[in-house]
Amino acid sequence: MRKLVSLLAFLSLALTALAQEGWVMEATSRKDYNGATMANGRLGVVTDDRPFTAREIVLAGVFDKEGYNGVSRVARGPVFLNMELTVDGKKVEDKDFSGWSQVFDMRKARLTTNVSLKGKASFRYTVMALRHLPYNAMSVVEVTPEKDITLKVENVYGIPEEMSDAQASFGEGAQLVYQLNAATRTKMHRVSSSSMFMFDGEEPQVRRIKGEGRDGMWFSVRLKKGETYRFALVGAVCSTQDFKDPVNESKRFATFAYKSSIDYLLGQHYAAWEELWKGDVIIEGDLESQLDIRHALYQLYSITRDNCPVGIAPMGLSSSEGYNGHYFWDTELWMYPPILVMNPEAGRSLMDYRANCLPQARQNALNHGYKGAQYPWEADTSGEECTPVWALTGTYEHHITADVGIAMWQYYCVTRDREWLLEQGWPVLKAVAEFWVSRVHRNEDGSYSIINVVGADEYAENVDDNAFTNGAAKRVLRDVTKAAEVLGKPVDPRWMEISDNLVFTYDADGVTMEYTGYDGRLIKQTDVNMLAYPLGVVTDPGQTLRDINYYFDRIDPNGPAMSNAIIAVLHARLGDPETAFKVFKKSYTDKLRPPFGVLSENANNSRVSFATGLGGILQSVIFGFAGVDITEDGIIQLPTRLPSHWRSLTVTGVGVDKQTFRVENPDYKTTK
Repeated sequence: MRKLVSLLAFLSLALTALAQEGWVMEATSRKDYNGATMANGRLGVVTDDRPFTAREIVLAGVFDKEGYNGVSRVARGPVFLNMELTVDGKKVEDKDFSGWSQVFDMRKARLTTNVSLKGKASFRYTVMALRHLPYNAMSVVEVTPEKDITLKVENVYGIPEEMSDAQASFGEGAQLVYQLNAATRTKMHRVSSSSMFMFDGEEPQVRRIKGEGRDGMWFSVRLKKGETYRFALVGAVCSTQDFKDPVNESKRFATFAYKSSIDYLLGQHYAAWEELWKGDVIIEGDLESQLDIRHALYQLYSITRDNCPVGIAPMGLSSSEGYNGHYFWDTELWMYPPILVMNPEAGRSLMDYRANCLPQARQNALNHGYKGAQYPWEADTSGEECTPVWALTGTYEHHITADVGIAMWQYYCVTRDREWLLEQGWPVLKAVAEFWVSRVHRNEDGSYSIINVVGADEYAENVDDNAFTNGAAKRVLRDVTKAAEVLGKPVDPRWMEISDNLVFTYDADGVTMEYTGYDGRLIKQTDVNMLAYPLGVVTDPGQTLRDINYYFDRIDPNGPAMSNAIIAVLHARLGDPETAFKVFKKSYTDKLRPPFGVLSENANNSRVSFATGLGGILQSVIFGFAGVDITEDGIIQLPTRLPSHWRSLTVTGVGVDKQTFRVENPDYKTTK
C-alpha cells in the first residue's frame, strides 16, 4: 500500500519538512511490489524488493534484435549492483531479514532500503543512477552491528539470459576492478560492465570469487558493536553503440568514480538533481496530487538528459520488454511537451535524434512511393521502421511524420533558437511538408483527403480522413509555412492550400466524426478531441465541448492512460476546473501500482512505468490548470482557474528564461 509520507504531518509534529513538501514515498509491505526505476537518461536501474538486488539494468539507445527473425529490442546490461552477504560465516538469505522498508526520495533520486538481521545488525542501502556520470550507478551500504560481527560482502553479477559469450576479469593491482562483458542477443553489440568497492578510511583486501558457476569479487571486515560501517559499490556499463572500446571505457568510468570519495559522488549527484528541480510543479492544498505530479516529473527527468540524442520509449527505462523500447509518437505528443518547457536542453536531445534520422526517413518515404521524409511508426537508433510486421500501424500510421514536425516547430517557439531552426529543424520541417504534399489526395471539389491510414485510435484500421491524422497534417503544414517565413525561405503555396482544405466530416449534430463512415463504435483512445488540444485546429469552445460529450463515453476504459489527460486539459481551458480535476484523477488513479505509484499503461497490467501516461498527467496540470501554452510568440499563460481545494499552483523554471507561472485560487478560503 503506497503511503504519502507528507500526510503524516497531520499526525506527527516530528515529521521532516522534506516529507511535508511531498518529495518522499515509503513502503512497508512487499505485496504486489513494483519497483521504482533509478535512471539518469543513459541507464535505468529497476529496483527490487529483495535486499541488495536490482531487477535489471536497461540501456538507453542500445538495441539488438529480439530474435534472428524479429525486430529490434532495447538491450539490458549485466546487473553490477547485486550483493550477497555472509554474517559470522552464515550466508544471509532473503527470509532471514526482518523490518523491511523502502524510502523513495525523488528530490535526491535515490531509493533506500532498510532491513535488520535479528541479533546481528541493521542494514541501510541506497541505490542511485548517478546523474552527473551518465554511465554509472552506485549503491551505498551502511551497517550498524548489534554485536561484534564478521561481515563478508560478495558482488555477484546478474547476467540477462539473452546475453552470451560472457568474459570476466579482475584487476589485482591498485585498481581492483571486476569486469564482465558479453554479447547481446544476436551479437549486434558487446556490453561491458565494471564495478569497484569504495570504502571510508582503511580499505580491506578485495579478492576475486572463485567457485563453480560463480564469479565476482568480495571483501570481509570485522565490525564492532554500535559502530556504523559504510561502503559503496559503484559501477559503469558501456556498449559498442556508444564506444568503440566499451571494455576499457567501462573500466575508466568505474575507476574515475572510485578515485572520488563516496560523499563527493553523492554531493555531485544531489547537486545535479537540485539543478533539475529548479523546474518544479508545486500544488498547495492537495498533497496526494502533489506527490503524483512530482513523481511524473521525476520519471521524465530521469529518462532524458541533454546532449543525449536518442528517443524515449513508452516505458522509459523501466523495462526492456514494453514495446521493445521503441520510439513512437509517445515521445513527441505525450512526453516531449512537458520536457520541452521544463528542461529545453533535454528537449533538444529528442529533436536532434529525429534530425539525425532524417536520411532514413527520406529513404522510407521513397520506399513507399512518397516524397520528402516519412518517419517510422516505431523507431530505434537506426532510424528505420521497427514495427513488427504483423502490425498495420507500421505501414499506415502516418501521423507520426506530422507529430515530429510539430515538435520541431515547438522547440523553436520555446527557445527562439534561429540557428538551430536553420541547421536542424528546417531540413526536417521541409521534408515533412513534402511528404504530406505527396501523400494527400485532391478531390474533385478542390478539397484534400488523406486515405487509407491508421489514426490515433488504432482500433480503426485503413480508414479515410481520420480526424487526428488530417488535423496533424493541417497543423504541421501551417508550422512549416511559419518556419519558412522566419528563415526567409521560399513558401510553397501548396502547403497552406492543402492545410486549409483538408476534409473533416461531421454528423447531424455537428460532432466531428473520427473518420469517414465512423459509426460510434468504441475507440482505443482519444482522437478527435486532440484537434482542440494539442493541435489547436479546433478553437471554438462549443465545438470542443460537443466533441468531448460525444466521445468521452466511447473511449475504451481498458485503453491506454492518456485519453482522459487530454479531456482534463480541455475542461480546464474551457473554464471548468472541477470537471477537469475529476477527469484528471480518472486518467491515472486506477493504474497506480504499489508501493511507489508506478503507472501502468492500463488498469490490467503492471510492473513497468508507463512514461507516456506520465507525460499526459503532467500536461493536464502544466498546460491545463496552470494555463501554460506554447505559441509562435513563445510561452504564455492562458486565463485559468483551479479546483476548489487547490490553494495555488506554481510552475517554476519554465523555458530557457526559467520563468515562473503561478495561479492562486481566490475562492479557496470560502470553499474550505
